Amino acid sequence: MATKDNIGNVVILDPVSNDGEFAIEAQRPYQVEVTLQGTSDILFHAWSCENVEAKSKAAKGSSAKKNDDVASYVYRCDDGTIGIPGEYLRQSIINAAKFRQDPRSPRKSAMDLFKAGIVSLTDIASLGGKD
Repeated sequence: MATKDNIGNVVILDPVSNDGEFAIEAQRPYQVEVTLQGTSDILFHAWSCENVEAKSKAAKGSSAKKNDDVASYVYRCDDGTIGIPGEYLRQSIINAAKFRQDPRSPRKSAMDLFKAGIVSLTDIASLGGKD
């Protein structure tokens, strides 16, 4: 590292090392990409205001009143694939942490720790299928 003194001359100090790299790197957040494999069926129930409004304006006894538009119950990604909200995955991880011990306290679960530390960066996570 070089600085200038009052006269404008360059003064060379000791060489700078990167000894603090490990401590700095340990505090950086990291990103994880996961692949989920389900063991049971998942129930989708997205809310579509347009679909509800159209159904309420439909004529009495019409097929629109009698039948549900099941395609409007799923969440869709921008590319048209079916997805789940990222917050659903975040909350499932947080609720699973209820059964793990908090390393800071022997009486607490890790739920609060996970709630503070996990952030979903995805609005709708793709499940890979269109139907």
